[in-house]
Amino acid sequence: MTNSNTQQKEETPSFSFGWEVEKRPIYYDTGVLGNQKVKNLIPNRYALVRDDNDGWLANVSDRYTPFFNRRFESIVNSYIELGSSNPIKKEFNGGGRLSVQLKNDSIESEALTGQIISDKGVKVDDAHKGYITMINGHDKRTPWMFGLTIVRIVCNNTFTMALKDMRSGKHGGNALFTGKHLKSSEIDWQVLEDSIVSASSTMKDYMFQIEQMKNKVWKKEDNHKFFMDAFGMKLNGRSKYGKRLEGLMWEFDITYNKYATQFGSDNRYTAFNAVTHIVDHDATEKQQERGWAQVGRGRAIKDRAFELLSA
Repeated sequence: MTNSNTQQKEETPSFSFGWEVEKRPIYYDTGVLGNQKVKNLIPNRYALVRDDNDGWLANVSDRYTPFFNRRFESIVNSYIELGSSNPIKKEFNGGGRLSVQLKNDSIESEALTGQIISDKGVKVDDAHKGYITMINGHDKRTPWMFGLTIVRIVCNNTFTMALKDMRSGKHGGNALFTGKHLKSSEIDWQVLEDSIVSASSTMKDYMFQIEQMKNKVWKKEDNHKFFMDAFGMKLNGRSKYGKRLEGLMWEFDITYNKYATQFGSDNRYTAFNAVTHIVDHDATEKQQERGWAQVGRGRAIKDRAFELLSA
């Protein structure tokens, strides 16, 4: 009998750019006797070259440290392992500028991104959660970046727009991590890699518990008590709900019924989706600007709901 986890792991497609960048020494020819020539090394100068077709990308100094394609490949595959799919890969200028994007539109991808944001302790523009975006350059000008943007990269112009958006979001840029092609930026990459590995490990356990929720029946009559507990609300001695609270309860019931119909059953995962929907989609503009669904009270509500439903 085949282990289902092993089978799933074997069947999970992996992402790859299909080539790597190399830093090669540069020589020039000096004529000697007759038609003979001698190759001379140019000191402190190197050529960035693709290893698949020997295509030249740029000339750089000895201080330049390539940011290898395989680094973003590992990040994309961390998302794919948690259920993300269809990474959008783009190459411009012969591979001098690269990008890969994933839609940040599933519970799994949003949860992983949220965990990374939370671990880093930063704020991002909550409206910019359309695409998880990785940008890199082998043209000695473009930095490497990991972050969020609503810009879908399809050409050189949209690549530049996404780069600008990640550099200059409302909170100082929507790039969660960025670095130059220098030895000193290697520590920034290490921090990013450690964050992804840690968040991915946390999320694998999270997804296991999500699967458990799907298998546990939920009673609709428990909705209101669950809502009060998840959102941290109290009656404060009153016997009835106020009008505002009644409105929130009504909205929660409608959202719950929507997901119950979508999933075809009443289970704990349905109740969890109702909470995340209200937090993510019904936040005020000011709450969205503060990123409350990712790092503020909204995130705390989702965490509390998760704990209650996975108990």
